[in-house]
Amino acid sequence: MISPRFDFDAKLFLHEYWQKRPLLIKNALPGFQSPISPEELAELATEDGVDSRIVSRVMHQWQLEQGPFADVDFLRDGEWSLLVQRVNEWFPEVDALRGCVDFLPTWRFDDVMVSYASDGAGVGPHFDQCDVFLLQGAGQRVWKVGAWCDAATPAIDADGLTLIEEFDTDQVFLLNPGDALYIPPGYAHWGTAVGDSMTYSVGFRAPRLADLVARLCDSVIESLREGLLLEDSGSMRVQPRPGEITDQHLANAQTAVVNAIEALGDTDWFPELLSETDDDLPINDEPISHTVALVPSQRLLWRDKNDHIAVFLAGRKYHLLASDVAFLTTLSSGQGLTIRDVTAPQLEMLKEWWSLGLIEELQIDTSH
Repeated sequence: MISPRFDFDAKLFLHEYWQKRPLLIKNALPGFQSPISPEELAELATEDGVDSRIVSRVMHQWQLEQGPFADVDFLRDGEWSLLVQRVNEWFPEVDALRGCVDFLPTWRFDDVMVSYASDGAGVGPHFDQCDVFLLQGAGQRVWKVGAWCDAATPAIDADGLTLIEEFDTDQVFLLNPGDALYIPPGYAHWGTAVGDSMTYSVGFRAPRLADLVARLCDSVIESLREGLLLEDSGSMRVQPRPGEITDQHLANAQTAVVNAIEALGDTDWFPELLSETDDDLPINDEPISHTVALVPSQRLLWRDKNDHIAVFLAGRKYHLLASDVAFLTTLSSGQGLTIRDVTAPQLEMLKEWWSLGLIEELQIDTSH
């Protein structure tokens, strides 16, 4: 499937706006029409294993309901919103929206959440810890954007929803179909539907520093010789006060740890961590399909090592040839590969990934 592209200056965006300040991208996708209907979104929300929720406000009180839902749950009046996470894993035409900003690293991509909202509905004032592009799919939505927030910002637990107090609005944007609004992490925002509205939230999440430090340390520990001790000849002095840890002791220990990380830390821990998922994928013992694509929940990452390419998928490492770049970039971008167009070694790799459930048959839309 061919991905759409936002019509804006990517270099200017990265320099002036990325993780700095919000940006309205008017007519980002000219002529854009919602690829799925509210009915299709509602049907998805009835499935087990789908992360869905309904947020409503009754008598000025916020209410949260978790899916899966029944059809009767959507027969309601008033202000309410249906939100479904990871819709891109169910609809290829939604997954294609990640290509709107394909200049961003694929390992930063999180998911495409789709929301339907009745007239006047929203999910309340809040802020997120991810970068998000709010693409208007159908109807209109007004977005109020406020100041930057952090962990010290007072929060309200409203029936399981983490909201903030109504904020001082710095900017107000009215989005029509095809318009997009970029919100950096931490910025207060609040969307309200004008009539029935559908919004596609293309989210990009950074890994937690705690996870990065833990994985790097694990990598170093695995490489350390057992029984290797701290050397302290350079920091040892006559100790006039028993029990004291001096600045020299501390500096020596810190230097030893940093030196161990620099000397023993490999470069695989980072892509291995990023390529891992929690998905329990079924083993595929059927013959490989004619046209395949990466399972949307998976991240295929690679590093150019000059004489070969180190490839990472589902926490595993593989070695491919330097000539396999086009093969990898096609799969990484979510596009399909036809079996007859790949080399014999590439086919063997695809067969292994197929058996592990990491690639799937590409669903081709023949309705157009």
